[in-house]
Amino acid sequence: MQNNHYQIERTAWSILITSFVIFCLLVVSAPLTARWYLLTTETAQEASITLVSGTVLILSPGAARPEAVIETVPGLSPGTEIESDPGAQAVVQFFAPDETTALGAMQIYGGTRATLSQMLSPRFMWSALPHHMTVELQSGRARVNLEENAARPVMITLNTPHGAVLLDHPGSYSVEVTDKGTEVAVRQGSATVSAQGQSLTLAADERTLVIAGQPPQGVFTGENNLIVNGDFSESLSPAWSIYQDRTPGDVLGEITRETGAERNVAHFLRPGLNWGRTGIRQVINRDVRDYKTLRLHLAVRLANQNVQSCGQYGSECPLMVKIEYTDKAGNSHEWIQGFYYLADPRLPASCVTCPPPQSLHQRVERNGWYLYDSPELIVLFKNTTTGAEPAIINAISLESQGHAFETFVSEVELLAGD
Repeated sequence: MQNNHYQIERTAWSILITSFVIFCLLVVSAPLTARWYLLTTETAQEASITLVSGTVLILSPGAARPEAVIETVPGLSPGTEIESDPGAQAVVQFFAPDETTALGAMQIYGGTRATLSQMLSPRFMWSALPHHMTVELQSGRARVNLEENAARPVMITLNTPHGAVLLDHPGSYSVEVTDKGTEVAVRQGSATVSAQGQSLTLAADERTLVIAGQPPQGVFTGENNLIVNGDFSESLSPAWSIYQDRTPGDVLGEITRETGAERNVAHFLRPGLNWGRTGIRQVINRDVRDYKTLRLHLAVRLANQNVQSCGQYGSECPLMVKIEYTDKAGNSHEWIQGFYYLADPRLPASCVTCPPPQSLHQRVERNGWYLYDSPELIVLFKNTTTGAEPAIINAISLESQGHAFETFVSEVELLAGD
């Protein structure tokens, strides 16, 4: 009898203690769970894309085919793919869930492929989490501007084939993906660039390059060179392609890459009796609408020419540099800069058969290295072609024209500044 009473009493106490423990857990965990929910729950942001120029396509998740962006398309979902034609331009804008607070914008330029992977903001005002977006930038160029948001931080991660770029400060940033790698430049703000387990931080007016399979190359300042192998430290091919022409029956010229203690050079040589042309060309296809400055630098040495000045029409210089570009309206242009040493004041000082924009040819001393720095080309192109400001730099060519010529070229740089 006593044992039964003891068992009943023990069971009662067990139930009471267990109930009390459960009650305590509920008292503690319910507020903690509610707090966790309030602090960590996220909701989708609002995003839209606005066409600026050209053709831009978007492919929404689950859609069978892409649609062209006409004016503004709101309500972009995570997973939306964006692709722009060469010369096109569009702006993706990110807003907080209230649809009124601007978080930032991503300007997309021509030849860009990107996917909006993630766009999330805290659901409740008590959360300390930031607004954050993730974009997969497969190719092309994007200019990201993050807004100053007093309520909470705004951050965006751009994943490229070569690494990751974290932007978590208000400012302006450029990220470009090319065959060469991923180039990141900071105009204002701060960026963290990571690849191959290593990271570096960029401040204002700094940039870096990430090559496939390598960590970030370091912190650089100054302008961005759009030319590949302009110092001829490597073979001409594949960056440069050779082209030639001449009067039927006459000899072709030669172009060779030569190394030296002072500098590596591209050597143009032709012992012809009649007209001929020998050149190299590099396709660039870089969108420069977001750059503030653009200028050409090169070193040239003229060893021989037998056509005085640059010929009867100013079109046969022993060195002619040609930049091909497309303006914002989609029109094609060429800018030519010639160099010579054998002068005849009766002959044209520039190419009279070439359309604008043109510059006066440069007379240099024979057999001496001449370092050339162009005027600011964006301003030059705009002022000499009725407002035709460059949008895309398509290609650059270096060529020798005339009968007999010998020319050496090095240090070819097309420098773009943010």
